[in-house]
Amino acid sequence: MITKNKIDEYNLGMNYIKGDDESLGELYKMYYSSVIMIAYKYTQNTEKSKDLIGFVFEKMLTFNHSKRETIFLHPTKGLYPLLISIIKNKALDDIKQHIVREEIKKQMVSLTDANSTNSIFNRFEEDAIKQLLYNLPNREKEILQLHLQGFKNEEIANQLQISYNTVRNTLHSAKQRVKKLWQLFM
Repeated sequence: MITKNKIDEYNLGMNYIKGDDESLGELYKMYYSSVIMIAYKYTQNTEKSKDLIGFVFEKMLTFNHSKRETIFLHPTKGLYPLLISIIKNKALDDIKQHIVREEIKKQMVSLTDANSTNSIFNRFEEDAIKQLLYNLPNREKEILQLHLQGFKNEEIANQLQISYNTVRNTLHSAKQRVKKLWQLFM
């Protein structure tokens, strides 16, 4: 048996489809207590549920005429089944978004931890290299530092006014010493 209340729901739904936004407001009042419970079932948060319901009804207000015409009204339940479906989908989307955000946060934290670990290791390496350079004879230290700054052998030779072969040989012996010292430290 179809009650007067069900006919009113259907008529309000039809009026909304035809462009009467006040009908949607009446349906909001009529359905609020039951749809808030459905939203709460998914969000487990009263404020989120209220926001979700508000969002859904606001979104429905923005539907243009052609979008409203595609809405199917249940013969006795009016817009209620559609609202339930929209609310469930919106709640599930919010849950998925929350999960994705949490995963991104975890990845950001792990990257930050990795970067801080890398920076600590890099600092350790820099300190170790400084210590290694400190243990080299002055000429080897000078040539190796220029090499590490990016100067080519020929440029180092010109700057220090020594031969290219001297730079090459000194650089080779400095690297050999550093390798031996590095193995002792590590």
